[in-house]
Amino acid sequence: MAADVTVTARYDAAKRAAVERTLATLVRKQGILLLLLAVLWGMVTLLPVVAASIVGQASVSLFLAIAAMLVVPLAMGALGVRQLRRRPRIPEIAVAITPTSVQFPAIERPSGLFPRVRAEEWAREGTTAEIRPASGLLRTALVVFARQDGRKRRRRTVSAENLAIDPRILVDALGGRPSA
Repeated sequence: MAADVTVTARYDAAKRAAVERTLATLVRKQGILLLLLAVLWGMVTLLPVVAASIVGQASVSLFLAIAAMLVVPLAMGALGVRQLRRRPRIPEIAVAITPTSVQFPAIERPSGLFPRVRAEEWAREGTTAEIRPASGLLRTALVVFARQDGRKRRRRTVSAENLAIDPRILVDALGGRPSA
């Protein structure tokens, strides 16, 4: 394929919607479990305080220690509420290969613990792509884009199964050879 052609790989709409539904279910379950764990942890933390106050042995240092230990379940509860409000979306475009660059969109991760993957633009020269077949726990083939910038090796992957085009087109556009 000629180097002056622009190739845009979009996700298949039906598969993209299925992945978003799955992500929404998993994000919701994670949020509910975080809230339940926060409540459980809070109850276990407060139980000694209640027992000590009933017996009459409660001291100020015990109350301060328990208050410090309640920070963790409060943080977990806040993270659980944040997780319940998340609506992860997959971008329409997986990758765009222009005559001068390879562009990747920003990706929102389903967990609130991890930062968003930023959009990147790599120079087309020196960027390679290969198709890695499904193996082991990985149930889908991947298109792996790689680039060496000085000492830093960059890598981005795209699920070949969810693309609306044949992944070999992406490999051909960068002048590589498909491995699967």
